[in-house]
Amino acid sequence: MSTVLKRFSLVGVAVALLATGCGTGPAKAGSAAIVDGQAIQLKTVQDRTTTVLKKEPVAQQMQNQGKLDQISRWVLADEIAHKIVEHAAQRENITIDETRVYDAVKQRGGEDAASQQSVQDPTTIHRFQRDALVLGELGRRYLATLEVTVDYFQVKDPKEAREKAEEATADPAKFAKFVQEAPRTSSGQQASATNQKIRVSENASLVETMLWGVKPGTVVAFPFGQQQSSWMVALVKERTTLPPVPGEEDLADSVDPKVIAGFGMRIAQFHAADLGIEINPRYGVWDPTGPSSPDVPAAPTLVAKPDERAGFVGVTATKNKS
Repeated sequence: MSTVLKRFSLVGVAVALLATGCGTGPAKAGSAAIVDGQAIQLKTVQDRTTTVLKKEPVAQQMQNQGKLDQISRWVLADEIAHKIVEHAAQRENITIDETRVYDAVKQRGGEDAASQQSVQDPTTIHRFQRDALVLGELGRRYLATLEVTVDYFQVKDPKEAREKAEEATADPAKFAKFVQEAPRTSSGQQASATNQKIRVSENASLVETMLWGVKPGTVVAFPFGQQQSSWMVALVKERTTLPPVPGEEDLADSVDPKVIAGFGMRIAQFHAADLGIEINPRYGVWDPTGPSSPDVPAAPTLVAKPDERAGFVGVTATKNKS
């Protein structure tokens, strides 16, 4: 994605549902997607896409390059985002003062200025800003208190990571074998572990990964590290909320707000795990793992084909109760 259009994913409002496929298409005619039984109309996506093309020169360039479908995917992802963030806000009893929304838009220069270089427009920017504030609140609530317990192993080859993650999803007994067979790191350490307890404060490089966005009994695979040169494949076994480690009660105050919102995105995904979703095949498939670029906050989206997903998410047949 070009620099100008990176704000399409700002604070990750293109939220992911934890579905990893799209079925045969929405049952309701004229729908671009159906989320929790609620239809997102084709006309809504088409009208918003037209608005983006009128106001964004880069979008016009993309259209000339035959990439109009990608713009429509970003628009649909944003529509799904709102429904998922709204659901998470209800689950967490989060209410955003509309004065905060208004002030945030005003600080960005008003509706027109705030919606530039994005898929937003003056009719959607307040909703977008409200959702961003919800994600920030979600992130702050759990940044210092959430702990997950995982079995994991690391590999260098993305193809191997995806294949083993898929195998372990179908047959969880294989995960122990993959952990034992994991290669050693350059320093000689085993690149695997069982019952590893992970908190953000001790594992900053994992803050925006899918570890925090899935229920126990889920296998995830994703690139990580500074150069994202390795892949982690993890089986999430437990998810617990604990008191903050002494001295980390105000951890969120020292973290970039965009990173907090990206973490909040994963919390929203967790709450959305049981919502039904269907994507009209014309828009591709959902990628819950989002882009792998380190300078873009966690921002799951739609991609044209399954093999374009940035990572892997699969619920095992023996999923634990959350």
